[in-house]
Amino acid sequence: MTNSPNQNQQIQTLRTLIQNIDSAMLTTVDDDGSLHSRPMSIFSDIDAEGKLWFFTFANSHKVLEIEHHQQVNVSFTSPEQQRYVSISGTAELVRDRNKLEEKWKPELQTWFHAGIDEPNIALLKLNINKANYWESPSSFRPQTITLLELSHR
Repeated sequence: MTNSPNQNQQIQTLRTLIQNIDSAMLTTVDDDGSLHSRPMSIFSDIDAEGKLWFFTFANSHKVLEIEHHQQVNVSFTSPEQQRYVSISGTAELVRDRNKLEEKWKPELQTWFHAGIDEPNIALLKLNINKANYWESPSSFRPQTITLLELSHR
C-alpha cells in the first residue's frame, strides 16, 4: 500500500527531526505498571512505512516488557539544535533474518560481537502512532505528527 503525499511529508519531517541524533531513550511499561527507560543507539532511519527499528537481544528485559505491554515511547533530544522529539507507538519483536541483514550496520558490532550471527539478536519494530516535537527555545506547545493510520498495516 502506498502512502499519501501528506503521510510521506510527515515521515520526512520526522526523519529530519531525528537526523544526526545518535541515541534515544526507549520507555516501556513493566509488569507492575511502572515506566522503565533505557538508552538505545540509532542506526536506522524511519522507513517509508513510518516504522523505526532498533537492534536488541531477544532475551532482554525490555523485550519481555514489550511482549506484555506493546505501548512504548522513544524520546530524542538535541539541546544544541534546540530540538526535542517524543514518539509514541507500539513495538514488536522481529527475528526475520532478511530484515536483520537489511538493517545491519558495522557500528553495531560494538554490542553484537558475532554480528548478524549473534545469538538472540533481533529487531524491535516501533510502529509510530504520534510524534510531538519542539524546535525552538520559545516553543512551549509541541507540534504534532500523527501516523496512526500507518501503524496498523
